[in-house]
Amino acid sequence: MAAEKDAGQTTHVDDTHQDISVVEAITLADDVQTAKQSPWTMANAECFGVLVSASSSTGFIFAIYSIGSCCATPFTGPVNDRLGRRAGIFTAAIVVMIGTIVTALAPHKNMFLAGRFILGFGACFGNVSGPVYVSEMAHPLWRGTTMGLYGSFGFLGQILAVWVIYAAQYQPNGFRIPIWGQFIPAGLIVTFVWLIPESPRWLMAQGREEAAQRVLIRYHGQRDPENPVAKVAFREMQHQINTDGSDKKWWNYSELWSTRSRRRRLIIVVGMACIGQWSGNSSTSFYFPVMVANAGITSQHTKLLLNGINAPLGFFAVLFGARFSDRFGRRPLMLGSLAIVIVLLYTLSAVSKYAYTHTGNHSAANATIAIIYIFSIVVSGSLGTLSPVYIPECLETNSRAKGKSLALLVVSACSAIVTYASGPAFQHLKYYFYLVFATWDILEWAVIFFFFPETKGRTLEELEEVFSAKNPVKKSLEKRSAQTVLNTLEVSEKAGEA
Repeated sequence: MAAEKDAGQTTHVDDTHQDISVVEAITLADDVQTAKQSPWTMANAECFGVLVSASSSTGFIFAIYSIGSCCATPFTGPVNDRLGRRAGIFTAAIVVMIGTIVTALAPHKNMFLAGRFILGFGACFGNVSGPVYVSEMAHPLWRGTTMGLYGSFGFLGQILAVWVIYAAQYQPNGFRIPIWGQFIPAGLIVTFVWLIPESPRWLMAQGREEAAQRVLIRYHGQRDPENPVAKVAFREMQHQINTDGSDKKWWNYSELWSTRSRRRRLIIVVGMACIGQWSGNSSTSFYFPVMVANAGITSQHTKLLLNGINAPLGFFAVLFGARFSDRFGRRPLMLGSLAIVIVLLYTLSAVSKYAYTHTGNHSAANATIAIIYIFSIVVSGSLGTLSPVYIPECLETNSRAKGKSLALLVVSACSAIVTYASGPAFQHLKYYFYLVFATWDILEWAVIFFFFPETKGRTLEELEEVFSAKNPVKKSLEKRSAQTVLNTLEVSEKAGEA
């Protein structure tokens, strides 16, 4: 009882565990994000004659990456569950290296498309293994911050790629330089991933309790076997993690919906996956130069320069959002940011229309660019931060990898739809296309307000008490205490009976 009480009140965090998560972030997120956002943004593609306009063919070249991710989802869960989180990360790096070779050496469009498909396939493994690993290693009080740091290094990869593109735009075959650059983070992963500890929750699920306890003591307990935080975390895992769960059966996904609380988790996971792609942010990422063109800016040099400025702003926004999510909560960040996004999208439509119909009006064009930047900052600091955080938090250990794979399938499908459709939509609707997202975001805001619980400050095991409650949102807003720990130990024993 004393340990539970101490754990419920403890706020100290061992800094060592954060170093592991940050190292993982530097390598994996940089690798995956660079693969996605590197040379083949619209602006760079136009530079090298691969794409010429916002059209369905443009959308397909972007969408083939998401199609590759969709095709990988049946394999990501089993690899992570059977071989471990580190094995999933290693697999991601190997496949991305293969995709890099194919893309960089592509002599024609079809081989280039094949390379994009392979990159998406590998990134799927990374986008499952990375967030799952970091969420399972992170201290509950700093989980949002740690996961935010993980996401922020993706922007560093994008920053490097964009500015390398900018520098290489006048070089013969210069577009191949940033493609080969993807080899660096992938190589770091292949070399060093086996030096980091395995997830204690995965070890527990394999029946390796002593190994799991050693990891907890070292990274959550300040190397003290009697540390109350490590002891309680270990007891919660013992009670809740099943050594004979569906993670041992690669074909069995039923644990994702077998009880009422799990069905609630699954609905929220799918909802968050859709929200992360359909709030207007995907179109901004891929079609930034088209949005700039709709504001009346036609210079390719200027488009690349503006795109290069966009990435650093996103990086700092993610850092701010990560800390905000741990201090004030996931719900306030999602609700507040979506409200701002709705206003920005309606405003952007009106200002873009004026700028487009008054070509040469620099004030209108500058206002449009400013709104696009503000929109990117707000989305990066909220949905960009929370998407990799919230989904793993809403899943149980035995089904976390499969649930994250399913979420990524939804993400990839949503991304493929929106990236493919956005090309012709921008071509025909232009600035009115923003109104579609603005109206949709109102619905998203209502769904989050009524159905998405708060996950801040609780261990992953303690969230079972929230999802098992009659009103999960109301329960999640109650303050964590020693009683929360005791309830978790009791609730986890009954969860299988629900």
